[in-house]
Amino acid sequence: MGAPEITGDTTGAVTEGTGDIVTGDLDDTGFFSGNNDDVWSVSVGATYGVATIDPVTGIWSYDLTDTNPVVKALDAGEMLDDTFTVLVEDEDGGTDTQVVTITIAGVPCFVRETRIETDRGPVVVEDLRAGDLVCTLDNSVQPIRWIGSRRLDAAQLRTNARLRPIRIRAGALGQGLPTADLRVSPQHRVLVNSRVSERFFGNRQVLIAAIKPVDLPGIDFENGLTEILYFHLMFDPHEIVTSEGAPTESLLCAPQALRSISREAHDEIADLFPEILEEAFTPVSARPIVEYGVHIREFTRLLAANGGTVLHVPL
Repeated sequence: MGAPEITGDTTGAVTEGTGDIVTGDLDDTGFFSGNNDDVWSVSVGATYGVATIDPVTGIWSYDLTDTNPVVKALDAGEMLDDTFTVLVEDEDGGTDTQVVTITIAGVPCFVRETRIETDRGPVVVEDLRAGDLVCTLDNSVQPIRWIGSRRLDAAQLRTNARLRPIRIRAGALGQGLPTADLRVSPQHRVLVNSRVSERFFGNRQVLIAAIKPVDLPGIDFENGLTEILYFHLMFDPHEIVTSEGAPTESLLCAPQALRSISREAHDEIADLFPEILEEAFTPVSARPIVEYGVHIREFTRLLAANGGTVLHVPL
């Protein structure tokens, strides 16, 4: 009999502060192997979260521990990796192991010079101030309640290349969107609105991190930067705003998000949103958030196979 061989979802990603649980699906594709007779287990646990796996199906989940001091120290735009090891054993005692890597990201943000649609037209994000009225998809124009920023220098970008922004080139999302190159942090979510997303996720409109479709034409990491300045915008509710013509999210107001920013910013947000400190507070996202898993893997694979099928269609 052939030995087991693990394939499937061996990576995942989660944004600190969302409370989302990442899932993935592993298979045994070894000769004469099959999940019906296999037993799956986590042989080496994760460091910054809790990893579990269904012993029969091979479907794993990862629940980030936001109270971990290393996770709490993540700044906006920063990332770190966590890993855990999965073991599969077949009915003949053959085994295989696989390391699963989870990328943990700080709060999402826009890059300097990104144009945000406001009541007075497009305004670059660094010129916006609290109280300015921004056009939103669901609630007409809404005042900005809080703006934060963080600068990363060349040394920081060299040390951790995944701090680089994702560049979504003009037209890469379909229907001519974005209207100009859009640069956001890797975990900043864009709105996907299509029949394909409804088929895969059960919702026509979902939010997906910019890093997820990074292998599609026109979507990639930006290289050669000497520094980057990230901004994040917060409103009363979580909003969908228009950046370079494309629908993208604002900062989701969650208790854990306070742990990803400076003490001064923490106090400012807590003063504006005291309810965020209440134990029973539950943040509500503007649209369902899709984290990594078998569905998003197949979703992006289908898009790539079709040469970057339209991600966004008119609302």
